[in-house]
Amino acid sequence: MSDELNKMADKQLGAYFAKKNKEALERLKKKNDAEKPRLSPVSGEPMVTEVLHGVVIDRCEKSGGVWLDAGELEEILAASAELEKSGEKGWLESLMGK
Repeated sequence: MSDELNKMADKQLGAYFAKKNKEALERLKKKNDAEKPRLSPVSGEPMVTEVLHGVVIDRCEKSGGVWLDAGELEEILAASAELEKSGEKGWLESLMGK
């Protein structure tokens, strides 16, 4: 029974983060339509926006640097803690693409 509950919890957690990622992508599209792209402080080139655990982040393709807005690190860490409980990748592995 415990395994069934864990599977159900994992499924709900996956659905929750899928919903959060979808919402973040919608916010990202609206943001991209309304704003000029942010320039990387390292290279001066436009940064790409990505979604990490439901949070929109800015990444410099040239340097690999990542920039977060206020409160975004806390959101990523909270989401990552929930994922790690179920054996999923943590925030650093997700960020690094591993």
